[in-house]
Amino acid sequence: MGNQTPELSGLLGPLETDVMEVVWRLEDTTVRAVHAELAADRDIAYTTVMTTMTRLASKGLLERDTSGLAHRYRPVVTREEYARSTVTSVVDWLVDAFPAPAMRYFVDVMDDGSEPEAMAALRQRIDQSRAREQ
Repeated sequence: MGNQTPELSGLLGPLETDVMEVVWRLEDTTVRAVHAELAADRDIAYTTVMTTMTRLASKGLLERDTSGLAHRYRPVVTREEYARSTVTSVVDWLVDAFPAPAMRYFVDVMDDGSEPEAMAALRQRIDQSRAREQ
């Protein structure tokens, strides 16, 4: 994640995502249990899973309980909270970095007729924004 902008630093890589999916499902787990689940589908070292979970804890996504013999991990945020936060971060970054293409995309997606209320609200916000600019 070294080259990413700070605004996108909350995004997880593929392995981090896989680890979080297991932890979200298990809710309270160990590195050994997560490794066992991931190793069923791929060749992955225990130490790789351990390092990934340590990094996720340092990012504030996992809570680590070191009181027992085996460290236990629990998610700090739900999958839904993380998804909402990530979508908000990415959309905010896109709108700030590429306002015109981002807005065109949103209008194209919203203008498919499936969400008339949302499209009307978007048009109203655009009109309000244009009025403030004038």
